[in-house]
Parts: sequence; structure tokens; C-alpha cells
Amino acid sequence: MKRPLILALLAGAALLSASSARADHIDLELAKEMPQVVKYIKDHGYKNVGVLRFRAQKATDKHPRFDMGEINGNMADRVENLLVLNGGQAKDAEKPAFGVIHDAGSEANKQKVGSWFTRPEERKKLFSHKYPLAWGKSEVTPDAFLTGKVSLSEDLNKTTVILECLDSKSEKPAQVLKFTVDTDRHIVRDFNLPYTLTKAQHQTLARSARSAKTRDQKQQTEQKTDQVVLQQAKQQQKQPNKPQQPAGTQDGPATPQQIGGIKLRVAAGDKDVELKPNSSQVGLFEMDCPPKGSEIIFHLENTSADELGVVLKVAGMNTIGQQREAAEQCRKWLVPAGGTYHIKGFHVGEGFKSLSKFAVKTKEEAKQTNQQLDDSIDLIEVYVFKSQPVIDEKDPKMTISDRGVNARGIRGDKEKKARSSFSTLKNELAREGRWKKTRGRDGAEVIVADDTPVSGPMLDEKEFPNPVEIKNLKVRIRPSGTQQPVDQPPVEDPKN
Repeated sequence: MKRPLILALLAGAALLSASSARADHIDLELAKEMPQVVKYIKDHGYKNVGVLRFRAQKATDKHPRFDMGEINGNMADRVENLLVLNGGQAKDAEKPAFGVIHDAGSEANKQKVGSWFTRPEERKKLFSHKYPLAWGKSEVTPDAFLTGKVSLSEDLNKTTVILECLDSKSEKPAQVLKFTVDTDRHIVRDFNLPYTLTKAQHQTLARSARSAKTRDQKQQTEQKTDQVVLQQAKQQQKQPNKPQQPAGTQDGPATPQQIGGIKLRVAAGDKDVELKPNSSQVGLFEMDCPPKGSEIIFHLENTSADELGVVLKVAGMNTIGQQREAAEQCRKWLVPAGGTYHIKGFHVGEGFKSLSKFAVKTKEEAKQTNQQLDDSIDLIEVYVFKSQPVIDEKDPKMTISDRGVNARGIRGDKEKKARSSFSTLKNELAREGRWKKTRGRDGAEVIVADDTPVSGPMLDEKEFPNPVEIKNLKVRIRPSGTQQPVDQPPVEDPKN
């Protein structure tokens, strides 16, 4: 019975949008500045470098926090990936100039390192353990760690990123670089800022996406989408507990019963799990952790009259291919009008026909796996998209759309093979993240965004052109006795 269910799901399963999903502004600026970071590492003679969790701060916060949202963890992922992409030797870019440690924060957790940012004695412990490299099977002793801070301006319009470095002799992190970018919708989501677009806004953005033909027009559409999302986030920051429309309506905040036309139901064994609203944040819900060993099923019911694209993420990974990037860049389940999909696990492998079932684990057990212990480890995310038809479409063949440029990593089911060597990992990160190699002013290889469209035939996938996000909902799993990861102190020490 399992295989027909998988095939039935995949028959309606989705792919990426036909519209171009642009990289967020932080990724592009980080990539631009990464040669400077590489030079800093080389100039200081560091042989092995890791990246630790970032702090994040809104203007209303007294101190930066390590638990703001996904931004804290995925900044470390992006810097690590860009170090690999830019860390080749000057004479032979396929060989590493220095070692890049993989998932340094999780490894520090396993070694019982405490609050390294505020406690000097714990910071010293960071350098007393061996860590795995991002490729191969070697373990190394770190010479330095990168970390940093991401801050939002009071009006949310600007985002400032500071990248820092600390070594065994550091009393506090030294600043490596600083830059400011315009806040985009990716940053809004990563900071867990709630926003709800109205039906009229959806329709306006859909028309813009449908009519955009040239690269400039598509960029203008991207900017317009960022502006609309940012404006809505500003409004809800002013009135976080006073939604403009009743919850669950077309223009109101999402609820499990109404996520832009999708009804979410979570079952553990033969019982439904209650999804309860968070008392302080609109759009965020909570659920008790299901019993260990129970079969977990996510039911996605389309209550609308249209086919909808749904990205379902569990523990930060898309249930199709375990993608970690932004929802609009992920493959989507295409749920027909009136239809229901029953998702029992992660669909991985060739054609996504293999099923890795969901499992309930303790935090300690999770530390022994490759799962990244960031803010999304106990998060369920549902993003709903509606497609707009392509005008004057001449090629009826199924295509893979532009995934957009990003530095957030590679598909989870491809990760093990990709990490077999430095060259393999570097090339896979470039291919999956849409980066291309070129030469800098000094003749050394550098990595820049690749805007060349990608297309090709795809088995068991169906075109879903010009997707526009309708609504999203997040559910936090709250098991009793959960402890915060030890490398995530809740606030920055005022003295630092």
C-alpha cells in the first residue's frame, strides 16, 4: 500500500515556479565580500575555520539574541557554504586553501561547550575539541571561528550584517566586515516577523508576475513583492495582537483550518494533535510533541476551487528532497481542488520515490544525527502558493524553473555524496545555489551569481508557473523539559 501512496502523491507533486526566484540581498552581498573574508583568514594564518551561530536584533530589542528566528542558524550555514565556494587555492581552485568545519555549533553542543559568547572559560573550550571538515571524513582542531550579528533598523527598511572572528587568544570577536542592505521578504521571514497579505495584494502581485517578460521587469516585480511584504510586516509590528481581519479569512492571519485554501491536520497514530495559537505572536501556533514511536502524518486538504502549491517543511527541511532554501525556491506539492495529500515523511532519492518517515527524537538523540540544531529543529512550516498561467506559452513540455541564487546549501538527500571531497562539495554548492566561477582582479577564482535560466525535462513533475505566495503558517513543537541548545545564550551580555 505504501508504494501506490507515494506514486499518487508524486503524480500531483510539484516543481519550482516558472518565475525567477531571486537571491536575498544578504546572500548576494556576502558573496561579493567573501574574498575579503578569505584574505583575512589567510593573512592571519588560520588553517581550519568554523562558523558559529549569529546574533540577531530588532531595533526594539535591548540586546541581540541568539534565538530570534531562522536567521540565527542559517547565517552560519550560508557563511560556511560561501567559505567552501571561495576557499580554493589561488593556483588550483579545486584544492582547499584552508579547512572549513561543518556545522561547528552542533559539534560544540555535542562536546558540552556552554555559552561561549558570554563566558570566556566556555569560549576556550571551543578550541579544545576536534571538529569534522565540511568534506571527507577528517577531523581537525580549529584555529578560529566566524560569527556575527544581523540587525534591523527601526523602520525595518535596512538590515546590517557584521561578520566577526575569534581565535583562542581573543577576548572578544574582532570585526571582519560590515555591510547594510535593503530588507527583503527573505529577511522578514528569517526574523519570524508575521505578515498577512490581502486578497487585493495577491492579485496585484500575480498580475505583475504574469506580465513580467524581461529581466528588468522581473526584478521590478521582485522589488514590488519585497515592498508589499515589508509594509505588511511593519503594520503587524505596530499591532501584533490586533489583526485587521478575522483570523482564518481570506485577508486575515492564517490558522490551521485556513492557510490560503489549505487545511492542515497533524495526526500521531490514530489521534489528531491539537494545534493551539501562540498567545503573543499572530500566525504562530504550538503543538505538544507526539509520543515517541508514533506514526506522524501531515494531512494537507485543499478546500479551495484552485490547484494550490504547498511547501511543507519539517525541522527546516522541505518534505520533497529535504531542501533547506526559501520556500519559493523549493519544490511544491500540487494539491488539486478538493484533494487531500497525506505526507508521511521526506520524499528523497531519484524521482523522490523513496520515503524517509518522520520520527520523534529527543534533543540528545538529535545531536547525534546530521540534523542542524537551529531554530527550525522543532518547527513545522506550511507555505501556500497559487499559480498564474503563462501568457502565449509555446513550449508545453515540463520544465525545471529557475531556482534562484542562494547560499543556503544543497538538497538533504544529496548532501552525503556531495561531501565526499572539497571539489565535489564546492561544485555541488555552485550548481545547486546557482553560482558561477570567474576571475577576480588578482587573477584568483571568485564566485558570483549566475542569472542564466535553467530548464530541462523532468519525470513525474508538473509545471506550476508564476507562483505567488498566498499565506503561510508556522507550528512550534513544545515538548516538556526541552532545553535550549547550549551554544545559544538567550541574550548578549551588555558588557560585550
